Amino acid sequence: MFTEQDLSELVQFRSDGSPVLSLYLNVDPSQQSSDQHKLSMRSLLKGVAGEASSEDVQAMERYFDFEYERQGKGLALFSCKDSDFWRSYWLAVPVHNLAYVSPRPYIKPLTDVLDAYGRYAVVLVDSEGARMFLFQLGELAEASGIFGEEVRRSKHGGASGVAGMRGGMAVRTARKGEVTVQRNMREVAEVTEAFCQHNGCYRLVVGGSEANVRQLLDVLTKQLQDAVVGTFVIDLGAPVSDVQARSMELIEKAAVERERELVDEMWAGWKRGSGAVVGLSDTLAALQEHRAGTLLVLAGYSASGHRCRECRYLMLVERDECPLCGGRMEPVEDIVDTLTRRALEQGIEVEIVRGSGKLEEVGSVGALLRY
Repeated sequence: MFTEQDLSELVQFRSDGSPVLSLYLNVDPSQQSSDQHKLSMRSLLKGVAGEASSEDVQAMERYFDFEYERQGKGLALFSCKDSDFWRSYWLAVPVHNLAYVSPRPYIKPLTDVLDAYGRYAVVLVDSEGARMFLFQLGELAEASGIFGEEVRRSKHGGASGVAGMRGGMAVRTARKGEVTVQRNMREVAEVTEAFCQHNGCYRLVVGGSEANVRQLLDVLTKQLQDAVVGTFVIDLGAPVSDVQARSMELIEKAAVERERELVDEMWAGWKRGSGAVVGLSDTLAALQEHRAGTLLVLAGYSASGHRCRECRYLMLVERDECPLCGGRMEPVEDIVDTLTRRALEQGIEVEIVRGSGKLEEVGSVGALLRY
């Protein structure tokens, strides 16, 4: 399973000068057969044969033929034999076919899928217990459950006429049942909070009957209430596949809404001349001056540029020497990937935006500023 820690390792890796071959392959069995996937892979590798090491190309072919267990819908491979570097990840979500050769692993497609399908928690609740799930890139990573006190329910027409007692035993049983439900809900809320904290989740989906969902939301902490991105009606015993599919719909919808809000915030800041920058040149400057707080990149956007070999200063225009340290400048085929990597190194939030006309209009990249 691919995690944020794996991404961090890829971000930090630097070869000793040898090129790194990165391969992304859509292996969704519902779209093509295994033989067709193999043909796609060979076509991609053939396209970079003049740039990649033959050892790296052969390593990927061998892996696909003899080691890959035909799991998931996406496959990401990274190889640099001269630096003894090899990483393989199968993903439960599809990726676009791509082969890329550069001094470091090409990570932009992974930041895209992590942004869209990264970790989130789901809690299914009823009056007597709950089930909790952790999903990462569409795959179940962890599951647990909790069962509270049994709720006793009175029978209709029961001893409501007990002498001297208004409402009788049925009323008292109902009230005791309500107290038990409330106690169970508070316990579920506490366990949910611990589950999310333990797994580092900042997105939560709640499922169950409308009444149970509403009761749980009322007793969640303010922090957890803010983390809820959606709710849905489902039975507590529903199959995990149903939970994954239903919750993923809400996660994708919430991601699109968040992207829209961030782009609108960036647009407003750019228009008033403070709080945001747009376009590759100004965004690059803000990042290198450590003023960027959130980087927004249109999915699929790429551009070439230049980088200093000594101090890693990035530029869009070609120069022989770095204006900062005098070091030698070298071409960078996709400076947007380098920009994304640099943002992750600085701990800056990276938001991959899909289908935003506003962001495309201002250059397909921008940033919200810290100051």
